[in-house]
Amino acid sequence: MLGRQSHDSLRLLARIPSMPVFNLKKLPRSQLTTTLVLSASKYIFLVLLLINVRSLPFAWHIRVFLPVLRLRLQYYLLRLRILFKSKELKAKILADWGEGLCPVGTNPFELVTIHHGWTSVDDADYNGHLSNSSYAKALDAARLKLVLKAFPAFARSGGWMALGSTHFHFIREIPFLRSYEIRLSIGAWDHKWMFVIARYVSFTKKKHSNATRKPHVDGSGQQLGTNNDSARPSKTLTTSSDFPRILLSTPAEDLATPATPGDTTEADYNLQAEKTKKEIEALAAAQSNIPEPDGAVLHCVAISYICFKHGRITVPPNVLLPCEGFSKPPSTASAAPFSSTNPPPHWKKAQALRVAPSGSIPAFAKFLKGGWRDVPEDERWWEDALDGPIEEQRKANLEVLDSVRRGMEGARSIG
Repeated sequence: MLGRQSHDSLRLLARIPSMPVFNLKKLPRSQLTTTLVLSASKYIFLVLLLINVRSLPFAWHIRVFLPVLRLRLQYYLLRLRILFKSKELKAKILADWGEGLCPVGTNPFELVTIHHGWTSVDDADYNGHLSNSSYAKALDAARLKLVLKAFPAFARSGGWMALGSTHFHFIREIPFLRSYEIRLSIGAWDHKWMFVIARYVSFTKKKHSNATRKPHVDGSGQQLGTNNDSARPSKTLTTSSDFPRILLSTPAEDLATPATPGDTTEADYNLQAEKTKKEIEALAAAQSNIPEPDGAVLHCVAISYICFKHGRITVPPNVLLPCEGFSKPPSTASAAPFSSTNPPPHWKKAQALRVAPSGSIPAFAKFLKGGWRDVPEDERWWEDALDGPIEEQRKANLEVLDSVRRGMEGARSIG
């Protein structure tokens, strides 16, 4: 009986059709070619996808807003740690965290932010260098880092930065696969515009290994540059009320500077444009001949004109800077430098605008939107915060930087 069941089972198994075996040798030549092409195309596509990953959808947004995401993570982790504390204590801790982000006591010309990049395949041109458009793409992320570092209280109040224009002067190419840095610093400002200077630098392998990059450190541990050393790295400690809310927009209206008077002739425009061209060339030549203090190679200098907005209202830079803690150095050389532990005299007045019990973030926003105009002239503490050597350097820098803007506006009439 058992032998018959085994025999029937074997007959049943024999009726099952055998599985086809894929043998390339037995395939027709055309089908074999198609199979190999499809298989190779799959791997080629994956390789191309990998080397162009920085240009995938939303990749640029991630790179630009990564500093915001990091700050947001710090903010939520702090809130998690103080979850079971009293309401009053929570408010104080969050306020201290927000105020701790401000560059208290810093000379505005010495603050430097650094953005790192490298010449990837999707950023290179046909010559194997960083393409001209990639300079501007990388600068977007660098500017946001500057705003977060230099103007955290302004961002928390709901303000945003508008970009008026950017001018590039290319000095040396950045080779393929070369790492580089974008060093941003404040160049000057007027009643509306702030001029931001970006320096694209890199290190050769020899210089990078031999360079001694010792940053200047103030009393609070913050890295600063000097008037002759604006390219040194700077780090502001991010240990400080509400999370900075970044509102980015570049509307077409309300960004133009006052028009040139109607009696200006075309010859005047041409003369101003030619003067501007010489100013840019002279500025770039001077920059390219100044060696970087840490042995870096200068590749490009860019000038960005930005203004600060609350809705449609422009906030003057000379009002905003002292509110963030920027200050002139102490009047005596022997005095300790200003810092978060040794704040300048005006810092308590700035905090009184936005820190309880005397102030709040909405009150600070109201002040920036025009409330500062209601303060009597003899009580405008922000004017004294940046006078003296800061004002002298501002005027000297502005004379050079503003001529570039005026010349570009005059160039509209040419052609």
